[in-house]
Amino acid sequence: MYLAVKALSLVNAQYLFRLAEEAEEESSLLSPDQMAHYAVTALWTIINVLVAYIILKMVLFKPMIKLIKKRKEAITQEVSGAEEKEKQASEKLEEATKKLDASHEEAMQIIADARTQAEKQSETIIETAKKEAQEIRDRAEEDAKRTRKAMMEEMKDEVADLAVSIAGRILSGNNVDEAALREKALKELQSAEVKTGE
Repeated sequence: MYLAVKALSLVNAQYLFRLAEEAEEESSLLSPDQMAHYAVTALWTIINVLVAYIILKMVLFKPMIKLIKKRKEAITQEVSGAEEKEKQASEKLEEATKKLDASHEEAMQIIADARTQAEKQSETIIETAKKEAQEIRDRAEEDAKRTRKAMMEEMKDEVADLAVSIAGRILSGNNVDEAALREKALKELQSAEVKTGE
């Protein structure tokens, strides 16, 4: 195509040179021959422009238009793809936000449940400790009572022995039965114990 356009241009250029030479030979610019040459030159120029336009349209404009259409379609597809991806991203962001809110609420619920359970365990531990302390106190009181009772028993025996020995010394001149004195002293100690609430 390019060679055809070049050849056509050379032919036209030769023709124009020849016309110019013929025009130089004539002296008048407005002579009928000169006007005919102008008309032929204008006609050839119009034909050359039309041929060049057709060749350029076939060789350059159609491929360029196709290329522009393809590029436009590719850009349109990229824009629609980007819009779709943006829509998907916003949906995923919304889902992630919902999941985050749900997990936050779940975490708050877990914390509240853990706090409630800790309070219950605390109350249970305190109750158990109180019961154990009461049991220890009760055992200690029982041990103290037993120990006091045992000590009182020992003291009774010792006091009775002491009373008998004192009475025996006082009454050493009298013929008194030590066993009877001892029994009497024990009875008196028991009656004194009952009166004091033992």
